[in-house]
Formats: sequence, structure tokens, C-alpha cells
Amino acid sequence: MKRTSSNVPGRQTFSSSLVYDFRIIAKIFRLEPAIVICAAIWALAWATIDSLAVYIRNAMFNAMDTSDRFMDVAVFIFFLMVLYLIFFVPDHIYNLVILPVIDRRLRAKMHAEMYRKAQGMDIACYDDPDFYNEFVWAMRESDNHAMAVLSSFFNVINRVISTTAITALLLTINVWMGILMSVGLLISFVVDYMADRVWIKADWACNPLWRREDYIQRMFYLSDYAKEMRTSRVPAMLERDFDENLEKLLQMEVKRGKKIAFIYGVGYNLTHRVTYYATILIMIGELSAGRVLIGGFAAAITSLTMLRYILHQLASSIMELPKHALYLEKYFTFLEHENKLVSGDIPVPPFESLTFEHVTFAYSGVKTEAEKALQEAIRIRELKEQGRTLNDIDPIKPEERPDVLQDVSFTIRRGEKIAIVGYNGAGKTTLIKLMMRLYDPTGGRILYNGRDIREYRLDEYRDRIGAVFQDYRIFAATLAENVLGGAYDGTEETAARVREALDAATFTERLATLDKGLDTPLCRDIDKEGINLSGGEAQKVAIARVFVRPYDLIIMDEPSSALDPVAEYELNHSILNAADSRERTVIFISHRLSTTRFAGRILLFAYGRLAEEGSHDALLALNGKYAEMFRMQAEKYQQGEENPA
Repeated sequence: MKRTSSNVPGRQTFSSSLVYDFRIIAKIFRLEPAIVICAAIWALAWATIDSLAVYIRNAMFNAMDTSDRFMDVAVFIFFLMVLYLIFFVPDHIYNLVILPVIDRRLRAKMHAEMYRKAQGMDIACYDDPDFYNEFVWAMRESDNHAMAVLSSFFNVINRVISTTAITALLLTINVWMGILMSVGLLISFVVDYMADRVWIKADWACNPLWRREDYIQRMFYLSDYAKEMRTSRVPAMLERDFDENLEKLLQMEVKRGKKIAFIYGVGYNLTHRVTYYATILIMIGELSAGRVLIGGFAAAITSLTMLRYILHQLASSIMELPKHALYLEKYFTFLEHENKLVSGDIPVPPFESLTFEHVTFAYSGVKTEAEKALQEAIRIRELKEQGRTLNDIDPIKPEERPDVLQDVSFTIRRGEKIAIVGYNGAGKTTLIKLMMRLYDPTGGRILYNGRDIREYRLDEYRDRIGAVFQDYRIFAATLAENVLGGAYDGTEETAARVREALDAATFTERLATLDKGLDTPLCRDIDKEGINLSGGEAQKVAIARVFVRPYDLIIMDEPSSALDPVAEYELNHSILNAADSRERTVIFISHRLSTTRFAGRILLFAYGRLAEEGSHDALLALNGKYAEMFRMQAEKYQQGEENPA
């Protein structure tokens, strides 16, 4: 997201904030025009009825002064009752039947739009905590505040009409009453404006604390963490963090509460009490002077009480508009975000080669939490060796951070079986992200069939590559839908494709045990009859995804990490056989070198550089880093066989 001064809450002017309010109303009208039309009709109808009610009450009190007949007064009470009874049923139908339906449709359309936007965002955005903070705001708050703007806007129209009607009536009685109420209204605007600023700034400051609270709560109810939570001391640590986080939230709530209490206690109460009792004194003076009768006095006091209530609502509704705009600014900023990864316009031909040409990459100061933790640990260790602490040095500047990949060059050709190996943090996964153009290099270039990949249509380019990431996910959907990565039409042709892909991933035996076959629901988040796969089974389902579509290039990031050695051997054979039958290029990423023996060529990365390249036998003969890693792992396997316990 672009950083502007308006990204900091509280810096919008009242007029600039209204721009966002009118933009969201226009957007709502485009998405769901019925809700705007219904809200307008409802606001105007109620304003008309309330205004008529004021004049009927005034006529009723006047009749009390000029007539002794009960029926002269009762007829006005009857008209007032009929007026509200006629509107009672339509009002409840609107609020309980019509509004919930169109409101739900609008929220669904807004969320669908944000989902589509999020899906197309650069993946680098998710590494940026500032972007993520604003993204969470947009996803969590935008629909609520959009509806609130619509409600506030038409409430303002409603209250303006009602206020005009009552003020006109009071001015016929005494001009000073109208002046006093106008002054009170202006002061109310200022008070509400100040309070809303305090509220929004506190919300912004609390947002990271709320996110941390949500994270801690997820740790206790997500199944992904259930085992660790029951076999470690993490729960005690999280409870401590929760208490500390709660204390900070409470401190901020108290701080905000004190400010708002002072603003309202001094500004709002003082203004309203003074104007209200001053107008009553004016009316008592008018009554004592004989310029109004008791009926007129009663009508004025009743209208004054109504006006005081309506003015408070009017001021609140008007000042709600900039408050909502502060949230909606995040929504529009999110929707208008421009990706740094720009698609080319050249169609993508079948894969022949992929070349890294002096590629360098750094995260431009944006790092994952794991990378930050690793870098911090390295810094602390170096400082301890020097006898210093973190307080003795300045923070690392973005431009001083090391590149993740440095001057990497190699070529992969059609049909090759490549293994990319190296210790954790060597840059292997980052390399794959660059291959798939989830990021662009900060130096050098990547060529597809001899042409820079930035020149190709981005979606078509990615459609040529099938990838199984190390942190794959199984969705709460059927087995077939999980393999297809989308809707399953149930046709024999599609079913055959899915079964063939599962067979290539050695899932055939497990599939035969499932009563519902490909229609078996996975996970129990939604369907209580869903099944939870083991780690190895889930990994096989994820692997099947790359065989269900005709990808030219297949990338496997730790494809057998959850499997035992026998299952790993069978899976690797199956993957290579399936790839060979279709002349596909396969790239294995692994730190388990038992996988690399199947590869025709091995690329070993160390400290972000391509350190060694060659076949398994050639690298063993080189007796370098690969040979050292292979011997260490071989010794561990042998020790495991000799000491199975």
C-alpha cells in the first residue's frame, strides 16, 4: 500500500473524510442499489411522519387552550395514533425482512471483491506488517462501516427534516429559543468531533494488541497446535503473554476513557444543560407575560425536549461520518493498491528452458518472522563474542541487510530432473518463489525459453508451473476438490484425472478404504463426517495436485518430509515415472539427500549462492559440501538401523 499522511488516523479533515463517505455510498449503490433506495425511502417517510406528529401535538395543545370539548382534543390524539399505526407494519417488514436480506447480499459482494483483490496481490505484501495491519482493518471493518455510513447519512437527512420542522414551530413562539438551540448544536458538533478523534486514534493503537490477542486465542483452539500445546510449556507462556497484552489493552482503554469522559463531561453536558434550561426559562417568561397560554407552553416544552433529542442524534450522525471514513480509507487504499509485479503481454509457449542469469534477491527490508528471528539471533551471538549488547549498536538498516540470493546462474531444460539442496536458510525456497514469479529479482534476470519472464502474461506463466510447497494446506472440501484445487463436476473424465493423479502420488491404497471415494470430505472444520488425514497422506494429496493438470514444470518443496524412508522411496519413483511419461521437468527441493539420488543434476546452495553443481556421483567425487552432507546423513541412517530404539 502507498504510504501517505492520511494513513495515520486523525489526520483527515472533515471535508476530506466526506469524500470517502460519498464514495462508499456510490459504491453501495453500484453493488446493491436496492439498499440505498430503501434506506432513502425509510428516512424520508419517518422524517415526514415525525414532522406531522410535531404539528399534530401542537394543534392538540392549542385545542386545549381554545376549547373545552373533549372531542376537539381527542381527534388529534386519534390522528396521531393512526399515523403511527399505519407505518408500524411497513417499518417492521423493512427492518426485519427486507433490510437483513439486502444487507447480507451487500456484505457478500464487498467481501467477494476483497477476496479477488487479495488473491491477486503481490505475495510480498503479506510479508509487510504495515500492509497486513491495514489489510486486516479492511477485511474486518469495511462492510460494517459501509453500512454505518449509509445509516448515518440517511439519519442526517431524517434529522435535518425533523429539526427544520420543529425549529420552525419554535421560532413562531420565540426567536431566542431557536438561536440557543443552534448554538448548542454547533458546540455538540465540536465535542463529538474531538471525541471521535480520540476514539479512532485509540483503536489504531490497540489494533496490534487485538491481533496478538487473536493469535493467542487461535493457539488454544486450532488443531494444528493441539499436540504442542499439550506436550510443552507453551500454554503457560501464552497465558503470561495474554495477561501482559490484556494489561496493555486495559491501560489504553482507561486512557481513552478518561479523555472522552472529560470531553463529554465538560463540553457536552455543560452545553446541553445550559441551552435546555435557558430555553425553559425563556418559555416561563413568555408564560408569565401572558404571551403564551398553558397549552402553548406545554407544546413548546414538548417540542423542545424532542428537538434536544433529535439534535443530539443529528450531531452524532454527522460526526460518525468522518469516524467511519477513517476505516473506509483503508478499504479504498487496499482496493486501489497497485502491484509491483506487472504482467507482460506475450503469450507463454510450451516450456523448453529456464535460466537464472546472475540473479540477486533481497526482501527490501521486509522479512518473515523466521528470518527476523534468525537474523536477530546471529546479531546477539556476534555481540556476545564482542562483549557488547543490543543497546550498544544502532538497528540494522534495510540497505545493510544481506541478500538472500547472490549472483545465481544456472539453466534447467525440458525433461530434466533437478534436485536443489542445502541447509536451512540457504535460499532454496526463495529460489522457487522467483521461479514462479511470486517475486522479481532485485538484480539479474530470469529467462523462460530465452526471454525475460517479466515479458510474459503473468497468469499464463504461472499456469505452466505446478508447485507443492513445504507449508501446503488441506482445505475443508472433498478429496476431489482438494486435488483439483477447485470445483469437482463429478464427470467420469474428471474423476479419471483425479484418480490418476492420486495414483501418481501413491494414494491409491488409502483411496480404496474411503467409503465415499473422491467425494469424501476432508477435515472436520465444517463437515462432522470429514476425515483427518495423517501427515503423510495429506502430503500425498498435495502432491497429486501437480499431476491433475498438464503442467510443464513441476516443483516439489520437501515432497517427502512427512514420509518414512520406504514410502519416500516409492513416492519418488512414482513421481519420476509419472513425470517421464509426459516429458515433464521436475525440481525437487530437499535437505534429505536420499531424494537427490533420483535427480539427473543437483544444485547445492550455501549462504545464498550456488556452491556446487553436478550429478550425485560427481559431487561425491568432488568431496565438497554435498559429500560432507551426504556422509553425515548416511551415518545417521546407519545409526538408526543399528539402534532402532
